[in-house]
Amino acid sequence: MLTEGQLKDIERLQMIVEQTDRIELKLNWYFLRSRVSTNNDFFYYEGDQLLGFLALYYVGGAYEMCGMVHPDHRQKGIFSELFQRVLNELQNRKSQTLYINSPPESDCAKKTLTKMGATYAYSEYQMRWQKQDLPEPSVQVKLVPAVEADYGTILELDQKGFNLEKEEARLLNKTLYNDPGHRIYMIENEDGEKVGKLRIKSEGIESYIFGFTVDPDYRRQGIGLSALIQAVGQEAELGHTIFVEVGTEDVRGLHLYEAVGFKTFQQQDYYKYEENMKGVSSV
Repeated sequence: MLTEGQLKDIERLQMIVEQTDRIELKLNWYFLRSRVSTNNDFFYYEGDQLLGFLALYYVGGAYEMCGMVHPDHRQKGIFSELFQRVLNELQNRKSQTLYINSPPESDCAKKTLTKMGATYAYSEYQMRWQKQDLPEPSVQVKLVPAVEADYGTILELDQKGFNLEKEEARLLNKTLYNDPGHRIYMIENEDGEKVGKLRIKSEGIESYIFGFTVDPDYRRQGIGLSALIQAVGQEAELGHTIFVEVGTEDVRGLHLYEAVGFKTFQQQDYYKYEENMKGVSSV
């Protein structure tokens, strides 16, 4: 668990980097504030000043990494030291697949990632729901809060929907189970069958929809769209601002969210760092 002091230091450094570089960083604050361990966050301090920070997030069989270095202290090896600590930590984990996110406008990040041998993999869009009348669902579905008896079904849906191994799905669910403000809903079709699920993470008046999938045997029936309409309507009634993230490889998902009223407001590029790489030169 990160301390209030650490969170404030991260926020302060983020503000400096964003203002200097004129970019928007994706630091996954809704996960940072709910960390249950300390082995996914890497700090570089000089005295009381935080000069560098990297963070790991386990998502779908791989790790994502984001981070930053103070603009006045780059080219001093701070990133290299932090990144080597990340690599050392990943050596002790089952999955060593690593994707590093970067704002597309950051020339500094691109140069660093190229120098260390990372290659562009995909982009991800952050989308925000624009308040409007929701379309009428084409089929009737129910969002039912998940119970303990649904655990096996959730694991199966995560494996089918996100191409995870069973152990990867188990680890992911174990991590999310302890996440405050995190809710899981099962999607029931008209016959009462649990054919999908989605997750909603709430922080203050912001809600994030993720982990959304429908069993492949029940797709193309309007179930996903109907479930999304219901989830958005539920959070909108609470007065929440609603966000989703979708990758460039998920064209159908992008169109699904756009159909309900989501608009892209930010893009992040992801670079894959090959696991057979042993380190990085000083950057």
